[in-house]
Amino acid sequence: MGAETRPTKKYRHVFLDAEGTIYVPRKGHTQYEFWAGEHTPEKALEFFELDAGAAEAIRQLRNEVDTLCIVSLNPKPVLNALLAKFGIADAFDEVMIIDEFRVKGDKGHHIRDFLRKRGLRADQAIMVGDMPRIDFFPVKKLGIESILVDRYYNQGVPAERIPGLSELPAWLRIADLVESMSPSTRVKPLDEFVTAYELAGNRDNKTKSPIGVPG
Repeated sequence: MGAETRPTKKYRHVFLDAEGTIYVPRKGHTQYEFWAGEHTPEKALEFFELDAGAAEAIRQLRNEVDTLCIVSLNPKPVLNALLAKFGIADAFDEVMIIDEFRVKGDKGHHIRDFLRKRGLRADQAIMVGDMPRIDFFPVKKLGIESILVDRYYNQGVPAERIPGLSELPAWLRIADLVESMSPSTRVKPLDEFVTAYELAGNRDNKTKSPIGVPG
């Protein structure tokens, strides 16, 4: 019996921001309110909630990718309390807490170092977050792919986007599909990939421009 052929995967190592990506302020609030006031774990448990579909997406990602990590600037006590409350603390290979004010204290350097220490390929890694200055630009600068969760405060940044973390498994499947195609097929317009997107389980999704084809 021949060796099993592993399916083509564009991205095997997924890094997720926490606040604004996995969990969000409860309706009617903004994250700025939380950080301007008393930002204790107890207050965080009252203030934040899981984004719609995030827990299901994380469970799905855990089964479909090789590496799943959180990369966050949130204080460890706050982050640990929220992950425990949401029941997803055990879903991640590593939870990286970043001190933005240290030398090389950005997410791009931490992701790069994580990959290098484990002999993992940077071109198979992707960061997903909501803050361009923190989650997007520093990561892209080091040659690691990054996409944004679509939020009102990042609208002015030209970037690949998903409506929410719930869409990430489907986005990754489209990336796999594109990766398996010949170069001549990949240059086709996004509209020609709509059927593939629907087959990925999103036939009823009405979001405008729900997904882009990764380059």
